Amino acid sequence: MGPEKASALVCLASGAALALCLPRPGLTFLAWFLPALLLDRLLRAPSAKRGAFLGWLFGAAFCGTALHWIYLTCRYAGVFVPLAFSAWALLAAFLGLNWALFGLLARPLGALSPWMRPWAWAVLLAGVESLSARFGGPRLGPDVLAYTQWRHPILLQGLAWGGPHALSFLILLVNGVLLGLWRRDRGAVPNAAAAALLLGLWTAHGASVLAGRSEAFGSAGAPIEILQANIDQYEKWDERYEEKIRGAFDALLSRPRSVKPSLVLWPESALPGWLDDPKNSRWVSGWARRLGAAMLVGSVARLGERTHNSAVLFDERGEPSGLYNKRRLVPFGEFVPWREKLEPFIGILSQMGDFHPGQERQPFISTPAGPLAVTICYEQVFPRLVLGDAARGARMFANLTNDGWYKDTWGPYQHFWVNVFRAAETRSTLLRAANTGISGVIDPYGIVLAKTGLMRAERLDARLPLVDPFPGGSFYARRGDWAGALCLLCAALFLLAAKDNRRKIS
Repeated sequence: MGPEKASALVCLASGAALALCLPRPGLTFLAWFLPALLLDRLLRAPSAKRGAFLGWLFGAAFCGTALHWIYLTCRYAGVFVPLAFSAWALLAAFLGLNWALFGLLARPLGALSPWMRPWAWAVLLAGVESLSARFGGPRLGPDVLAYTQWRHPILLQGLAWGGPHALSFLILLVNGVLLGLWRRDRGAVPNAAAAALLLGLWTAHGASVLAGRSEAFGSAGAPIEILQANIDQYEKWDERYEEKIRGAFDALLSRPRSVKPSLVLWPESALPGWLDDPKNSRWVSGWARRLGAAMLVGSVARLGERTHNSAVLFDERGEPSGLYNKRRLVPFGEFVPWREKLEPFIGILSQMGDFHPGQERQPFISTPAGPLAVTICYEQVFPRLVLGDAARGARMFANLTNDGWYKDTWGPYQHFWVNVFRAAETRSTLLRAANTGISGVIDPYGIVLAKTGLMRAERLDARLPLVDPFPGGSFYARRGDWAGALCLLCAALFLLAAKDNRRKIS
């Protein structure tokens, strides 16, 4: 096997293996050395163009393996096999472009002094991530290296200062240093000491914050309930199952309780039909009055000539008193691109209507438990949405979702655990109501206080923390993605230095 084929194979294999860091496999330690294999191959690449290709292979393999459930979801929905495969492959290829850009620019950085390379690579990756987050595109998890550390609360505490891209910087720095030690590069030992010091400080900060957690919380506060009715996705829009759906929620709401809730969360598109159907609105309103509790309900709604995927608050008197319209819509879930051409091939997805996005800035919903910022479904994997709401003063978030499309794949686990990042980054309490799971309550430290199982009908009875340990929110929420912007600037300076070095050599 030639060196070019060997490099391609190494990048494919290491990228695919990196996906095992994410839920459910959760082999998070792999992230601390697998990207080093990509860095090694980038140093051997004959050109920046070849570096871009190797980076893309690594990223596409990473994202494709992590998101294999996209193909399964399409097949569950009856999508034609070639189209289901194409949807998965094209998404993996698109998300791999982040890594292609990294590879394109990382290869020229090889002209730097060996002791500078790990730092240059680290700021470059964090800068590319930050740039991608600023300018849109699908956000499904694997585009941020920090998500590989989802199961380590001690590492998540630093997010409140620097956000996810700061942790990505640290992870890639360690990889670059390990490569330098393996290659016996000049300055590798001092670099290793510096990286160890940074990682130690990051971890010590996390340990210090978590050590004060129990004292900050005190006793429990407002009681809440989260409904997880476990409605089969392929029954939700079939009018034959309307009464079955209502019965599932009625059963959860009728269960005994030791204390009256102040707020009840229903999942995304919980109602068997439209919100403006009097039968649906009367049903929810009746439960709000019966329990004397506010109900935050996910539903599709018509507002004039526009249709929205919405969250509506019914107050304790049963009156609608708050509304949120989803801002980031899911292709083939909430709108169908090229509908006329694709309709014969996409099964049940062809039955979905085209929804309209809500305004970027929407008022918070006032509840008995406090003001609430809302996201619906995969909006929670757009860091800038939550960050923007936190910057406006949001201290509590509700994420209403329906992960029933994905059944028991990696998808629901990835979607749940990304919420710990949003909570820790903004130092906010996060409530999640999911149709089939996973529902839960996450505190401002990114600690899961309570959660349900997957594919089970459950009512989660919980209490919010009485004391807000971070009333001012986080530095990251107040200052924005300063770490990503700083990394972009430093990456530009490193690239200029590398260009100057190449000019001197030539």
